[in-house]
Amino acid sequence: MTHFHLLMSLQFVGIAAFAVSGALAAGERQMDWFGVMVLGIIVAVGGGTLRDLLLDAPVFWIDQSWYVVAAAAAALATIPVARWAQKARRPVAIADAVGLAVFVALGTRKALEMDMPGFVAVIMGVVTGIAGGIIRDVLANRTPIILKKEVYALAALTGAVLYVAADSYGVDPVLGLWGSIVAVLAIRLPAILYGWSIPTLKIDPDEGD
Repeated sequence: MTHFHLLMSLQFVGIAAFAVSGALAAGERQMDWFGVMVLGIIVAVGGGTLRDLLLDAPVFWIDQSWYVVAAAAAALATIPVARWAQKARRPVAIADAVGLAVFVALGTRKALEMDMPGFVAVIMGVVTGIAGGIIRDVLANRTPIILKKEVYALAALTGAVLYVAADSYGVDPVLGLWGSIVAVLAIRLPAILYGWSIPTLKIDPDEGD
């Protein structure tokens, strides 16, 4: 598989995974088929759209409409099982984890290809990965997952930093891409399966009295 075909395949996987997570979240909220499709599309392209706007780059799906078509198709294909999403929080989280891993890597890669500094590339990778999920949760009237105790943003940050580090040391771009994806999944999936969380800041409101 050529580097181009690899990137296209990963983009398709990321789009489909995020679209499915959006569709399942819509099913959890008992939205109709139109809501399922809209939420799936928004989740799939939301992070990349914000990234491109911040980078002052052409928004990726405007000239390549297949992204939206693929997201809509993946979301609609989820409808037969979306109504049971309230019993399937883990599948929603796993689909989201796959989308997160792929888009963190692709978002970081795009920023580096535009000759952005490493720290900017890291931020763009994280934004690409998490923004769609934030939009999904807000539209579904849920607390955004990034604001919960779950290991989410940390996984995205780790993947983006690893990609930038690999690039700075001249590691093969394909290895850097896969390394970033694997790193995110290696953190996020066990967090889902075993309930890992980040310690919270607890302040007694009466402590200062």
